[in-house]
Amino acid sequence: MPGERFSLLYVQPGDPTQDSDRARYRIAALFRETLFKDHAERLAVYISREVGLPVLGSGDGYLSHWNQFICKCRTRDFLDTITLVFRYLFWHVGEEVAHWWRDVVRQIFAEEHLAYQIDDVCGAHPAIDQEFQRNMVSAVAALQSHRYQNVSQLIETVSTHLYADPPNYKQAWRATLSAVEGLFGLMFPYVRLTADEIERRLLPVVQGAYPDSIAQKAARAMLTGFQEWVEASVMYRHQPGVADAPQPPADIAILAISHGASLLRWLADLDESRPEQVQLHQVEASPSMKK
Repeated sequence: MPGERFSLLYVQPGDPTQDSDRARYRIAALFRETLFKDHAERLAVYISREVGLPVLGSGDGYLSHWNQFICKCRTRDFLDTITLVFRYLFWHVGEEVAHWWRDVVRQIFAEEHLAYQIDDVCGAHPAIDQEFQRNMVSAVAALQSHRYQNVSQLIETVSTHLYADPPNYKQAWRATLSAVEGLFGLMFPYVRLTADEIERRLLPVVQGAYPDSIAQKAARAMLTGFQEWVEASVMYRHQPGVADAPQPPADIAILAISHGASLLRWLADLDESRPEQVQLHQVEASPSMKK
């Protein structure tokens, strides 16, 4: 692309980072815009009140104060300030200027390869790939029946842990395991989710759901993967009397949580297709039951 910066064309970025000096310097430079000079003190009071830290004093040195604050504050305060500046601009300056701030911040975060996504109202969230997001959304959509209410609530807490500061991958993984256990328990009351019980309980369901022999073989292989997923997940569950496991690597946790969401969709489909559930739905939908 003619005229593009060399670093954007030819320097390969590494893994996304949780923070960046370059990004902070570039964000700090935005406060040199005239609109910030006109609102420096009011904005500083607002940020200080919300974040709980002093931002700047009065006088002509506001630029150096903002630069010092943006470049030296903790990551959580830096990300909070990104959002709070947007809110201030939206309320006191105008929607167009607030959107300018959001779009410039998005560009800086993308170019400096920060591990966050900026939403439409300038909230910062851990950057998780779109395929993962779609997987989680479709899992929640598959659990809309009242029967799965508790399971759906558990899977929704996964995002809460992932969007914490810092992200709590261990608790997110544990919540996913609890959701899978909850759905398995609905299908097979008073049965613990173990590799042996997956074999004993789910295999007959799979055999009944897929009359095609090839589909049965494929599903049988997926059951083996399900058993291995449970064994891996239990490693990060706290065991009484045993030292708690450290935080799992982010990539492993995201892979496990995404796979757990897929298992939830599959289990919900299998559960809905079981004869007793089909009969229950037919009864609930009958005209006599609606009177």
